[in-house]
Amino acid sequence: MQFQIARGVQQIPQRDLLYRSKEYSFDMEPPPARNFTSVLIDDLNIEIDDSGRVVSIWGLCPYTRWKDATLMPPSADVGTLLVNSGSPLARGVSMQVNRDKYLPTFVDRHSGWIKIEARKAQGSAVMVFPGVIFEIDDHGDFCALWLKPKMQVSQGRV
Repeated sequence: MQFQIARGVQQIPQRDLLYRSKEYSFDMEPPPARNFTSVLIDDLNIEIDDSGRVVSIWGLCPYTRWKDATLMPPSADVGTLLVNSGSPLARGVSMQVNRDKYLPTFVDRHSGWIKIEARKAQGSAVMVFPGVIFEIDDHGDFCALWLKPKMQVSQGRV
């Protein structure tokens, strides 16, 4: 599975990335108007429309697995991320991006950034929503997902 950045987008959709600690999950509000299927990074759904464009992020990502770190997100231009699976995608049938379960997930509790890391090498970065940055390498392979959600803490510490 390959990713492609489409630059030159002037404005990103105004959706809020949320983290619900009681549910151990991410979500976006408002939900996208159009969706087709999703690709999975661990148990996190990267939802795409019928043209392969990323339109939302939601799903499980338990904070109990996050490792504390000092994080500095990459500089990222506003853009669109497209998914190319190499074969036709089927409506509602998700495909897994990473073969190894689970990718290391880091959190910087001071800045609020969370990073799901597939490769330590830096790649090209694109901001597809406020607080959502994807990094891919020169071949279109997934490197990292940077998330800065609004936290909805019900109980306990995140």
